[in-house]
Amino acid sequence: MREFSRWPGLKHCNQVTTIHFTDGQTFYDILKSVLPCIVQILPSNNPLVHCIRAYQRYRLMAGMYCMPARRLAQLNEFIKDYEHWCTRVSKEYGKNFDFFKQHAASHLVQDIRSKGTTNHGSTRPGEGFQQEAAEAYNQTNFKNVASQMNRINETQEAIARIRMAIDQHDQQCEEGDVDSTPKFSRVTSASWRFGAAGRIVNSNAFGVLKPAGCTVQNFNLMLRDFIAEHFPDDRIQPFKCAHLTYQSFEDWRGLEDIVRCNPSFHGSERYDSVLFNSDSPGMSFARISALLRCTLESKRTIRCCPGSRISAEQMETGTAWAGCQVHEEAKEYSLLLMDYVIRGALLTRAPVVGKGNLHFLVDTVDPDTFPPRRPILGPNYILLCIELWLLFIIPDHG
Repeated sequence: MREFSRWPGLKHCNQVTTIHFTDGQTFYDILKSVLPCIVQILPSNNPLVHCIRAYQRYRLMAGMYCMPARRLAQLNEFIKDYEHWCTRVSKEYGKNFDFFKQHAASHLVQDIRSKGTTNHGSTRPGEGFQQEAAEAYNQTNFKNVASQMNRINETQEAIARIRMAIDQHDQQCEEGDVDSTPKFSRVTSASWRFGAAGRIVNSNAFGVLKPAGCTVQNFNLMLRDFIAEHFPDDRIQPFKCAHLTYQSFEDWRGLEDIVRCNPSFHGSERYDSVLFNSDSPGMSFARISALLRCTLESKRTIRCCPGSRISAEQMETGTAWAGCQVHEEAKEYSLLLMDYVIRGALLTRAPVVGKGNLHFLVDTVDPDTFPPRRPILGPNYILLCIELWLLFIIPDHG
C-alpha cells in the first residue's frame, strides 16, 4: 500500500495493518486500492479476492448519482454476486457476515427506487451539532439550561454571520473588485490546460528526462523529429501538471482531472498516466514523463507530452478478479499531442516476479472508470437523435 500510485482525492495509506480507528472515507479509499496489493500475497483463485472485488462493484454502483433502470438491474446482479462470494468466504474461513450494514444489500435496490439515490442520505449531517450543543452546555450554570443554550446559540450564529461577511469583503478587496458583480471563469475550446510552469529554455538545454524506471538521453532529437514534419522548433517550456476536463458518463457533468509530472511531488516521484484517443482497439494508456509547450518560429505553439505507451497484457499468475486488466509499460518513448488526451488514468505497479513492467488498471477511483467502458447507445437513443435531426437541422420548406 505504501508503493501504491497516488491519485487526487484518493487517500494514500502507508500503514494499513496498524489502523484501529479512522473515518469511513479512509476505509473506502483502502477498499478502492487494496486488491492490487494483496492479489499476489493470497493463494491463487482465493475466494477472498473475488469477495472484495464483488463488494467493490456493489459499493461503487450503489454510490452513483444517476440510477436508471439499466444500472439498477446491474446493481442487483452485483449484489447477487457479492452474496455468493460471502457464502464462499464463510465456508472456507468461518467469517460471520451477520451485521447491520450487510443487511442493507437486501433492500438497497428497493430503497433507491422509492427514495432516490444514496447521495441524498447520510449519517454525517448533524454530527457537528452535538459538539456545538456540548460547548454551549458547558457555558451554562447547569440549571434551566434550555433558555441559556438558546441565547448562547443565537450569539454564536450572529458572530458566524459577521465573520463570513468580513471574510467575503476581504476576499473581494484582495481581488481588486469590491462590488457584487459575479465573476465567470474564462471558457476555452481546449479540454485541458497546463499548470505549475517552469523556466522557458531551449530544447538543447532542456536536459535528460528521468521518469520512473526509464531514462531518455536523446530527448532533443526525439522532440525535433516529432515536430519536424510541420514546423521547426524554437523554444520549449516545461510544466509539472495538466488540468484535463471531460464529460462524465455517469451524470453528464463537466469534470476535471489533474495529472502530474513531477520528480519530487511532496517528496515522492509522481508520473501519472492518461487515457488518449488512438486507432488501436480498446483503451490506450500512456505514462507521461514531461508536459511541454513548444513555441515555433511562426509564433504558433503546440503542446505535447512525451511518454511511454501502456498496452494490455495477459496475467498468468495470481487471481484474475472480475474486470481485472493488466497492462505492460513499454520501454520506448513517443510524443503525444495534448489534443488527443481524454483524461487521467490510475495504474499501479503489479508485483509479479519476472514479468517485466506490469501495471494494474485501478477502475475504482470514480464511476467513470467503473466499469472501464463507455456506454453503449441503444436503438431508442439513436431514433431520438434522428428525430431531433429531422426537426431542427433540416430546413423547413413548407
